[in-house]
Amino acid sequence: MPNPILTLGTYQARPGCEEELSGILRTHVARLRELGLIADRPYFAAARADAPERFVESFWWAHEGAAELARDHSEVQELWMRLEDLCVPGGIGRVELVPLD
Repeated sequence: MPNPILTLGTYQARPGCEEELSGILRTHVARLRELGLIADRPYFAAARADAPERFVESFWWAHEGAAELARDHSEVQELWMRLEDLCVPGGIGRVELVPLD
């Protein structure tokens, strides 16, 4: 059975792009799940209370190679390019996490 990978994404919106970025983040994981890239586990996307131009999302890649498959998928590439357009330069970060059991 594949081992899901927990991921945390961070985003800093360009001024005036907060609403559009939040809209994409509301549907981002659902689309990745439809493509079979995201595990059927809890996820979230949220704006930071102390900095509303900054967002976080957390989800589980379906398996170790899922992120690479996403990078090669034309629809996902298009979605991620739109996210980049809505964020300040260097405003997107991703880290893999290890849950504390």
